[in-house]
Amino acid sequence: MTDSTTDGETARAYLDSLRRSDLSALLLHSRIDYGVLGSSGEGVVVVRVPQPFVEALAALPQRDRKRIAEAVLSRRDLRVPEDIVVKQAGEPLEGPATLLPDLVIHREMMIAVATGGQSIQDVEDYYGARQGRLVEGCAAAGIKYENPHDSLWDWYNHWKAQGWGTYAERREYVRKLFSGPVAAAIARVHNPSPVTEREPTGWERVDRSLAKARTQFSTASAEEDWQAVGLVCREVLISIGQAVYVEGVHESADGVHPSPTDAKRMLEAYVRHELPGEGYKEVRAHARAAVDLAVHLQHRRTATRRLAALCLEATSSAVAVVAIIAGRGL
Repeated sequence: MTDSTTDGETARAYLDSLRRSDLSALLLHSRIDYGVLGSSGEGVVVVRVPQPFVEALAALPQRDRKRIAEAVLSRRDLRVPEDIVVKQAGEPLEGPATLLPDLVIHREMMIAVATGGQSIQDVEDYYGARQGRLVEGCAAAGIKYENPHDSLWDWYNHWKAQGWGTYAERREYVRKLFSGPVAAAIARVHNPSPVTEREPTGWERVDRSLAKARTQFSTASAEEDWQAVGLVCREVLISIGQAVYVEGVHESADGVHPSPTDAKRMLEAYVRHELPGEGYKEVRAHARAAVDLAVHLQHRRTATRRLAALCLEATSSAVAVVAIIAGRGL
């Protein structure tokens, strides 16, 4: 086989032109080899990606994999193969980058077990573990995820109870169930936030509020929208303060008893108790600065995207610092 290598940019542009941004996004981390097999003139397309993108591409319907082959060879005078070859490359990805492929894998697994493609017994453990990751990951990303089926047996019982005797009915239900989350995950791939995403802390209200702040940032377009980012960030810091502050144990530096919304005093009292002394004054200052920036943004009538991004990053960082102190980030 004679071959060449591409970074996939042409293929992604072709897929985007077909409004198949879902397939385009799955090729973001790809290296693609293409060529001709023997004297047949038929093209061969090899897509190399890290996990879980390998599994996501392999799980796609054959027609979608052929569409990827068409995209890769769209500017080549080669006969398009019926399928692509997917191979693993590099270390597996973790964290927010895996949200889209995990959603695709989950969707296709639900369809497969409902249409005779896989047995529940063979894949139930994988489904359950991924369902937990998706619930947490989507919540942290501010993505609405409403898959009520915690197990594939639950999904089986659901389609039986609904009387869905045809594969088409089951496919339609699953695709509608995942259309919103997949679209949101795709949007995050094509319009990434300048703010680093971090793993959930486990404090539900903190994680939920931080996800809301990221969503507010991603949809903002005017000064008042950017100001609202500051408002939500302040709520995040209040929530993290309430999560760690214990009255009677943590005392503020000025002796003033913090109110339930006094994020600065609650956080300072907590950090001061956990990390006392001059050696940690910068850590205490970090939390104070995040609160000050959120309040400043909230009241600044000339708020900008850049200032909102700085505020969101400072808030996310402060939450991560407190989580580490509490032993949740280790």
